[in-house]
Order: sequence, then structure tokens, then C-alpha cells
Amino acid sequence: MRRRVRNGIFTNLSVLSLCFLLLFSGCARQTTGTTKTSFAMGSLLTATVYTDEPAAAQLCSDIFSAANELDGRISATDEKSELSALNTKGAAVCSEETYRLLQDAAELCAALDGRLDITLGSVTSLWGFATDTPRLPAEAEIRTALETVGLSALRFDDAKRTVMPAPGQQLDPGAIGKGAACDAAKAVLDSAPAPAVISFGGTVMFYGAKPGDGQWRVGVRDPHGAATEYCGLLTLTPESDTDAYFISTSGSYEKNFTQDGVTYHHILDPDTGYPVRNDLIGVSVVSKNGMTGDALSTALFVEGLTDRALDWTKTYLEGAVFLFADGGVYITDGLRDRFTLTNTADYHMTDET
Repeated sequence: MRRRVRNGIFTNLSVLSLCFLLLFSGCARQTTGTTKTSFAMGSLLTATVYTDEPAAAQLCSDIFSAANELDGRISATDEKSELSALNTKGAAVCSEETYRLLQDAAELCAALDGRLDITLGSVTSLWGFATDTPRLPAEAEIRTALETVGLSALRFDDAKRTVMPAPGQQLDPGAIGKGAACDAAKAVLDSAPAPAVISFGGTVMFYGAKPGDGQWRVGVRDPHGAATEYCGLLTLTPESDTDAYFISTSGSYEKNFTQDGVTYHHILDPDTGYPVRNDLIGVSVVSKNGMTGDALSTALFVEGLTDRALDWTKTYLEGAVFLFADGGVYITDGLRDRFTLTNTADYHMTDET
């Protein structure tokens, strides 16, 4: 079995901090970040805030509370969550926040032609990637589960604030949850702006201008290397103290298992119910909204590098980085002047679509 990693973005904290700290000299603002860690949605949540320690510690605490509050509403494993009520009862009145989140997610999935589908829960649960014992389901199991999948059968009643999945349909917000939590973290920081880095699963938020020159530099994880190795660098420059960039990554190397010589990863094709098979090994996207970026990184991986994927990138994102198994790296127009390829021994830039 290949080693699993939590995040396609290079966020090993000690090395990441070193990378940033090299740029902090001569800075008049707070340059020593306060770092706190927590755990939510099955992943480590790390917050580093650059302001005086008492205020930074409070902001970290508030960010963790916001993430856990969201987790408590949309957790698929918490029997008391609103999502569990939906999946168990088949319909439920939701809080305003949960209703709008699920509605926005469904609308985005529809706009992405179902290449991401929050109604895929019956299929994703079969594979068990959210557990310590993933497995290869029987073909008949997958066929039966796919019969419950479909955005057109998911209903929203605005007047009653009721979400109504189709019979047997299970909602799975796993591809948008951590991005939504980073959006909640941004809302916390907006109340008391301070430069910050929030890392949660496959999404990282860079908030405000980095102390020093204002630019955040972050490495894109090398899927073939160790957890601290990266293939290139992105340079991001927030335009104000409350501006933020979100980087989300989806990759076939993140969660996988091998059975009978075949490796299966966690990114499923909603059409087949099986892991996506294409020539990609990773997609990283830069967005101005966490949930959107989280969703698009998965949808682009499923879709592959097509004209339709490039249209989605222009519509929803700042840009995207596509990594191919043969070492090719494709950068969309929005990021070409912000990306530097550093591992030229194993990777090469390509313009082929």
C-alpha cells in the first residue's frame, strides 16, 4: 500500500514555516505567528495567526469552534447532525446555514455537469475511504448504489427550509466540507483581521498580506516525493488585509489501497462508481472561495484536462495546476505568472490540452 498523505499542498508545518520565515526579515508587523492545532472532519486543522499572542490564540480558538460547529451540522458519522437526519429520514428541516450550504453545493454540482455529485453518498460509503478499512465493493453493490445517485432527484423547499433527497439517496458533502470550514475561518478573521494561514485537509487559506513583502509562497506537493517535497512554487499576493486565497488539491495519491496488484484511490467517478482512471495524479486550484475551490479541485480531477474543465476554471477560479503521471505540468492562464517549476528533474511544463 502506498503511503497516504493528508494534503496535496506542501503544508508540513515546520518546513512551511521556514519557507515563510525566510521572507520576514525587516518586517515592522508581527512576524512570529501563533500556531494552534485541532481536529475536525477527520483531519488535522492548523491555524497560524500573525498578531499579538493573546489575540492570535483567541482567533485560533474561534476558528476551531467554527469548524467544529460546521462539522456538527454536516457530519455523516455524527448521528445527531443535520446531515445524518437527512440521510436517515429522507427529508429534514435544516438550519439556515446548512440549507444554504447544501443548496449552493447542489447548484454548483449541477453547473459542473455532475462531475462532482453530493448525492454520491451511497457509493462512497461502500468503498470505506473515510474509515481505516477501505475495501473493493462488489460490482453488484456499486450498480445498486448508483441507482440512488442523481442531482435531479434532490429537492429543496425554500418556504419550509426542507431538504428532500430521493428514496435511498445519501448526501455526502465530503468534497466541499473542508473548503466550507475555511470559509468559516475567513469569516472569523474578518471580524479582527490579521495575516493567517489556515490548513485543513486538502485546502489551505492564506489570509491578508504576509508580514514582510505581502506575498505568500507555497509549494505544490510532489506526488512522487516525500511529504515535504514539492514540484513548484505558487506566489500569492492578497490585495487587502481582508483578502484571501484558497488553495485546494485533489490527487490519486491522497487516500488509496492496493488489492490484487491494482491500486484504488478515493476520487470516484459519479458515472461509474469506481475511482477515476485518467492520466492525472493531482489537481491544485486557487480560488477566492473555499467551498468553490474544494469542489472544483475534485471536479477537475474527475473531468481531466478538457475544454470544459478550462471553461470551469475561468468561471470559478483564479487558476489551476494539473499534474500528470508522465511528469507534465499544465498551468492555466490565471496562474502562469504566479507559478515557478522547481523540480525540473522530474517535471516539465506542457501546453498540451
